[in-house]
Amino acid sequence: MLNANGFILHEDDNIAVIATGFKDASTNSKTGAMVQIYIILRHESPMDGVISGADVAICGNCVHRAKYVDGVMVPGSRRCYVNLSRGARAVHACYARGGYRRLNRSEIASVFSGLLVRFGAYGDPAMMPEWLVAAIATAAAGRTGYTHKWETATWLRPYVMASCDSAADAVRAIAAGWRYFRVAAFGDASKLAREISCPASAEAGKRTTCSDCRLCNGSSAIDRRKSIVIQDHSLIARSNPLIQIGG
Repeated sequence: MLNANGFILHEDDNIAVIATGFKDASTNSKTGAMVQIYIILRHESPMDGVISGADVAICGNCVHRAKYVDGVMVPGSRRCYVNLSRGARAVHACYARGGYRRLNRSEIASVFSGLLVRFGAYGDPAMMPEWLVAAIATAAAGRTGYTHKWETATWLRPYVMASCDSAADAVRAIAAGWRYFRVAAFGDASKLAREISCPASAEAGKRTTCSDCRLCNGSSAIDRRKSIVIQDHSLIARSNPLIQIGG
């Protein structure tokens, strides 16, 4: 039986792009009610993909992936905020049993019309086809999204934020024309120039949700809006503090 809450948007040999939240709104208290776009491995569960390292096909060079020594994952080294035991696992399980209908390209505009969309509930939107990101962003009423591949996937700049993990990253992103979303160490309340704390974060008092805020929606050619910083909110943020790579 097909799941009316989600659709397959794209498939290739290794990955599938799934959108969920069309019938049942997301219960994520930070993002609010947004359609969630997952980029998943087709032939491995999310956790198996982390263990094997195959998640590089959906996460690219993200520094928050697990670390590996001689091809073996280092336990506790993954610091991604995505809890794989929840949404990503359920989405993959539904996909594996044939539970989602594949949308035709001609349907994208009407299906996403007027909706709020979160690119990359799991996975990097740089792994999606450019036409698909553009079509969704054009049809939707609003969006959020982030990419660690901002130095190469420059076509994403109008749609999502550069994911930065240090002051040095932020400087390079600005120079390249991006607005960015920087992850600071847990407890680090300092800000760089032209940064504000994520309004939906714990340190900012959770004043709003991503669905209402929508500041993380990319950069225009003459964008004067500030970039965003948030303290590390991964599962191991307190026990294994983030090292600010490169700065």
